[in-house]
Amino acid sequence: MFLGSCFASSKESLASSPASSSDISDLTIASAVYDEIFATEKVIELSEEDHAFPSVWGFDTRLHALFQGTLYGGNVSFTESIVESIRIKKKVKGDKKFKTIFEKPIRSNEDFKIELMDYYEPVGTVEYAYVPVISGGENNYITNRVESWFDSYFICEKDISYPMVLDTRFDKKLTQRTNLIELLGREKPVVLKGGKIRYFSGDISCTFIELKEDGWQTHSSWEYRNGIYDFLTNGQPKILKDFLGNVYMVAVTSSDITEESDHYEHVTTKFSVAECGSAYEAGDLYDNGFIDADFDR
Repeated sequence: MFLGSCFASSKESLASSPASSSDISDLTIASAVYDEIFATEKVIELSEEDHAFPSVWGFDTRLHALFQGTLYGGNVSFTESIVESIRIKKKVKGDKKFKTIFEKPIRSNEDFKIELMDYYEPVGTVEYAYVPVISGGENNYITNRVESWFDSYFICEKDISYPMVLDTRFDKKLTQRTNLIELLGREKPVVLKGGKIRYFSGDISCTFIELKEDGWQTHSSWEYRNGIYDFLTNGQPKILKDFLGNVYMVAVTSSDITEESDHYEHVTTKFSVAECGSAYEAGDLYDNGFIDADFDR
């Protein structure tokens, strides 16, 4: 029996064992054979004749390990019966709140294990949340922060990402719509901004060569480059991110993808892009196929 942080070998020691006010986050057992370990926040009475632990999980149960072929000791068996799904949420510097980027239905213990590759992670602090959904509502957030860093451009879709490292250049401009009106009797013109139009566009140039553990694969750069051309011309929106922390949702707008070369293994590709949505709006991400969960419009 554990009381606070002290070990008690009999029920009489309950009266004198001090209780610890600190949380217990780790438990190590060794040098013995253990059949069962049970921990709860509820005070239970054990008679001399009956030392059986409750077999059903409750909201006070914190740990019940039976060691029956597995090391499961948490409340997984309990929560799988009430947790409908797990949502993975994300928040970066440009986000106003957490947005759901992934949801997985829970049908067994194994479903609680989630591996997710996030190709849209920008430079800087990124916060992720692991959120159980119970009776249609979100439960407590389990959050974790990571520091992301890279020193190049990347252009991505949902399941693929291409680095743009060599000879990379992005000449961009910010477009808005304005009208200049010259009025009789007025020395200076009147400038009117038309609508809410405001977007980035520009020209990108890059030498696409695949990088592997043994170095740049210049001998097969043509094959790698042709694969990227298929990617650029598939009609799907892209996520473009840079090493400064900027993230753009773009579409390839150039009718032609051109090449310039001073050597057959040194080919620079040029194409144009324009923003087609917001990389920080969950609705735009869902509508353009970047995420599967549509909960946070």
